[in-house]
Amino acid sequence: MRINNSKNIIIIGCGRLGSELAIRLSKTHNVVVIDKEESSFERLARRNFIGFTKVIDTNDMEALKNVNVEKADMIYIVTPDDNLNFMLAYGIKKMKENINLAARVNDPIKKAIFIKAGLNLFCPIEDSVIELVEELEKAVGTNE
Repeated sequence: MRINNSKNIIIIGCGRLGSELAIRLSKTHNVVVIDKEESSFERLARRNFIGFTKVIDTNDMEALKNVNVEKADMIYIVTPDDNLNFMLAYGIKKMKENINLAARVNDPIKKAIFIKAGLNLFCPIEDSVIELVEELEKAVGTNE
């Protein structure tokens, strides 16, 4: 059952991260998952995904226009390719400047490129390291 304030969300990339995000968000929002490989959607088919899938060449910005990315409330770009994620985020931002999007950056060294372009990003590797170090510091701090 959808609630009245559900959002239209597009997830580009249906690997482990994209599929988990899609499954979780599809419980309360309208979700469309885009990937260039049909087989990527098998993760969704085995779980309780309530949404739509679309096979699109993610290198083709014109094809992305056809799925109305400019009308999405939020776009998550979560492919494993930092260069592709940058290109997609930058291209979508050019289509609609005030669109809400978050792009995955796997290599912490590449974050500066995304930041310089004014793109909203998240870095799972860096975020995990920060969280693990904080947990260690809390654990060590409690033993003193």
